[in-house]
Amino acid sequence: MDDIYQGLTDKQVLISRNKYGVNQMPRPKLRSSWDFLKEVFQDKLNIILSFMMIMFIALSFAGYGSIYEAIGIGVVLIVVAITTVSTKMKTQKSAEILYQRANLQYVNVIRNGKTEQINSTDVVIGDIIKLQAGEKICADGYLVAGALDINNAILNGESKESKKTPVNKNFVYNEHTKITADSYTDKHSLFAGTTVLGGNGLMRVARIGANTENAKIMSSLWTINDTKTNLQIQLDKLADLISKIGTISAALIFTILLLVHFYNTDTQLDTSLIYVIFSNLTIALTIFVAAVPEGLPFIIGIITSQNVNRMIKSNILAKKPAKIPEAGNLQMLCTDKTGTLTYGFMQAIYNFTGNGNDIGFADKNGGYAKELFIKNVVMTCDCAFDSAGNVVGGNLTGRALLLSLESIAAEVAIIQQENSSAQRIPFNSKEKFSAVKTFDDGKLCYYLGAPEIILDKVKEFIDVDGKVKKLNKKLIQKLIKENAQKSMRMVATAYSKRWVDDNNELPDDLVLISVVAMRDEIRTGVNDVIKTLNKSNVQVMMITGDNLDTARAIAIDCGIISGKNDIAINAIDFDNLSDDEAKKTLHNVKVIARATPTTKLRVVQLAQSMNKSIGMCGDGTNDAPALKSADVGFAMGNGTDVCKEASDIIITDNNFLSVANCILLGRTFVHNVVNFLRFQLPINFTLVILSIVFPIMFGFDAFTAVQILIVNIVMDSLNSLAFGGEPPHKEYLSETVKTKNTPLLSKDIIAQIIWTTAGFCGVFAILQQLHNHAIFNDDVYMSARFALLVIMAVMNGFCVRTNKFNLFDGLYKNPMFIIVAVGIISTTIFAVTFGGLILQLTPLSPVQWLYILGLAFIIIPINYIWRFINRK
Repeated sequence: MDDIYQGLTDKQVLISRNKYGVNQMPRPKLRSSWDFLKEVFQDKLNIILSFMMIMFIALSFAGYGSIYEAIGIGVVLIVVAITTVSTKMKTQKSAEILYQRANLQYVNVIRNGKTEQINSTDVVIGDIIKLQAGEKICADGYLVAGALDINNAILNGESKESKKTPVNKNFVYNEHTKITADSYTDKHSLFAGTTVLGGNGLMRVARIGANTENAKIMSSLWTINDTKTNLQIQLDKLADLISKIGTISAALIFTILLLVHFYNTDTQLDTSLIYVIFSNLTIALTIFVAAVPEGLPFIIGIITSQNVNRMIKSNILAKKPAKIPEAGNLQMLCTDKTGTLTYGFMQAIYNFTGNGNDIGFADKNGGYAKELFIKNVVMTCDCAFDSAGNVVGGNLTGRALLLSLESIAAEVAIIQQENSSAQRIPFNSKEKFSAVKTFDDGKLCYYLGAPEIILDKVKEFIDVDGKVKKLNKKLIQKLIKENAQKSMRMVATAYSKRWVDDNNELPDDLVLISVVAMRDEIRTGVNDVIKTLNKSNVQVMMITGDNLDTARAIAIDCGIISGKNDIAINAIDFDNLSDDEAKKTLHNVKVIARATPTTKLRVVQLAQSMNKSIGMCGDGTNDAPALKSADVGFAMGNGTDVCKEASDIIITDNNFLSVANCILLGRTFVHNVVNFLRFQLPINFTLVILSIVFPIMFGFDAFTAVQILIVNIVMDSLNSLAFGGEPPHKEYLSETVKTKNTPLLSKDIIAQIIWTTAGFCGVFAILQQLHNHAIFNDDVYMSARFALLVIMAVMNGFCVRTNKFNLFDGLYKNPMFIIVAVGIISTTIFAVTFGGLILQLTPLSPVQWLYILGLAFIIIPINYIWRFINRK
């Protein structure tokens, strides 16, 4: 196998690339703007609007009604379509940019007998890749030289290091060999996405791109359908309800008008029956227009776009924007431990001397014991700081210890350089210690290893003053046990003037320097977030590949386990439960250890069968099925391609706090949608009521169809920007999460909408009295009705956006609200003044405008009365 050091020639690379292709993961076909446009017109509300537009066109061509109604609806549909398509195209582009960034990786290959650095996508089958600690493997293959420690957790969820040794010189690769879970941990096989923890070696590439294990799993994800979000379900129900209200109202007024006509036939003798039918049908359709909030799809598109941009700034990429509100509705949140709740790497926490005192690591305290500790770690850990200040080489324990000395990196380099020729015994799993024989300090020998191995040969310890004292083993063993129960990994450092014997047996006169406790620490702020989520009835569950004791300890520390009924269980025990048994205990399960992909997927399916909305966090290929099936799948930014492909939302900083922030933004999204409905529906219901009452009681229309469309277009489009711009409030995160099928509008909100609608109608009753007293004569009465509805709605908007007494509270955080309010009032004045025959509006005098403003203001005390009643 001498050719491995030569690698492929340029000609061989070209032949391999032409035969096997490039090293790129399969990607789903990007959707075109036409694909997204077709989706827009599959939405129920947009189907309703399209039907209305066709009806108005038909009526206008038949000579009944104006074409402006159809044009107005068409404009709404165009605006909704442009907004929705542009939002989805922008999100798709952002996802592709993130994918390209996340997968930009350079590797060292041997070609033409020389080492070259190339992009991982340029790797071909047959290439020889140089691997070293810290690198992520970019293809499948097998080790041909060197020795490696591999972390296969992304494939099998197992954090245990897998040792890899070279194949023998007679090895022949069989591309038809079936890959199983055992292949991940065999002696020679290497897989794309896994990470090199330690060692150096050469890998021959055997499978690339679509043929790697990562790619096979990713392709299987495309057959799993997305679950429909709760907001989508509730909006569909709302659309159906509004459609029914509009249909019933339109049919009612159409029937009443026909009956009135037939009852008073003498007043309609000059009008044909067909004209009467179409005239009344126009009024009925006008009522139908009034009932439907044309801007509802638009508001969803606007708020979605605003939240996508806001989330990107918060290290969150929403691949599927429709999942944003669903994140706020989660009742269960399953998360991994390593890298999500914790920082993702081991950290040295305590450094105890033989008398139990913590002397720390790189600071000035600790005296002579600290000096010996530093020299011991620097020389026995087999790792070093690179030029960028990162720790490379060694194993997890060694890197954690050296990282504790980061502040004295220069001193570390000097010690390593001065002792470069020292005799060493590297750490191995059999002896469980490493050793270095130096030529200074009276030729001391340093030892680092498992506490039970080191302490067995220790009788004394050295204190901070450099004095050697008798060791109280019971004290130190108690200390070790207490920290082990807190999921700490323990390691002991010691020295002797004697070297190991020929059988690698430690000398029996070791002097203990210190015992170090280390672990992957919980991220700052995680405890507070979990406490807040628990208060809002979101069940946080840790599902991890770690052992049960470690997982339980971390769960207790971060607050996931907080009560006597909380359960921590091994996956094998959970898997043995029947579905009925698992469902009964699921709400108390807070930790599942040694979890497999099947376990994670089962948790998701059980929760969904119980009608719970569940979120799943993950970073490995083994997490992909659960991520895809969950109501919301969160992938970590450093996760595998398969993991990201399966997810709905990518957390680019791998931080649980960002997951919580996503939940907050999701709840903000829903709040903004609900507030928009609280604002918009009273307008629509008032339009319906007035459109029914005026023809029956007064014999003329309250508003023309064009006026109704203008009201809805102005109110919906501009106020979607206003309400969509409302920032998140921290108190949203403390709100009790709603169950999966909870209606979008609660009974209290429906009651408030009815109250506000009654208030609107009451103010119009006052306007009618002013009309009777000739303050608004027949010529300007329609203009007065139109202006009053719009300006009163603006006033009501200030009441809707906050529940506090001060209507301007926090308004500075959403300047768009003021801009929109001023814009709507200005547009109304312009429409009334210059609307003319098209809008059937007549200019109002300054005095009449003052009356309108005074009447519109009445809606504010009406809202205050509701708040008082509601609080009582």
